[in-house]
Amino acid sequence: MKRVATFLSLLLALSAVASCSRQQPQGSTVVLVVRHADKASDAEDSPLSDAGLQRAQALAVVAADAHVGAIYITQFKRNHDTAQPLAERTGIAVTEAPVNLQNPGDYGQRLARDILDKHRGQTVLVVGHGNTVASIVEALTGRPQQLGDIQYGDLLIVTVPPSGPAGLIRAQYSPGSQGGGMMMK
Repeated sequence: MKRVATFLSLLLALSAVASCSRQQPQGSTVVLVVRHADKASDAEDSPLSDAGLQRAQALAVVAADAHVGAIYITQFKRNHDTAQPLAERTGIAVTEAPVNLQNPGDYGQRLARDILDKHRGQTVLVVGHGNTVASIVEALTGRPQQLGDIQYGDLLIVTVPPSGPAGLIRAQYSPGSQGGGMMMK
């Protein structure tokens, strides 16, 4: 029964995302922003835990048909490991955008500018950190964001049209459901 409910949630979320994307002007830039998946330890350059590896696979399933044209990560192993399944599935090279996690400064602004300069009209995946995701989304939308505590399974979908305000959809993706799973928040 739980699998059926999860599957129905996934279908509802995907139809909502498809409906939103049909209403967006042609040439919109879509940026999928996630926090890296679950890490194995508190070490500075921790790899992913087993749960994190499963979550990375779920992200690849959820984003597989989004026509991702670029993937941005930071220099940390957990970010690379989170993006790797989608990169392997799509054949897209990963672009590293280093960050100082103790003092990210204008990281979100710089990354958003780079994405919009180089990938306008494309879909881009960004794998960030708990303390960088909100600034990236804020820079893309041009509005302060009250995102709260960013969890490992949060998927923030920012649509930046050629003109007018950007849109934001907050969803969740998770391992373990049939083929990966996503639901709207």
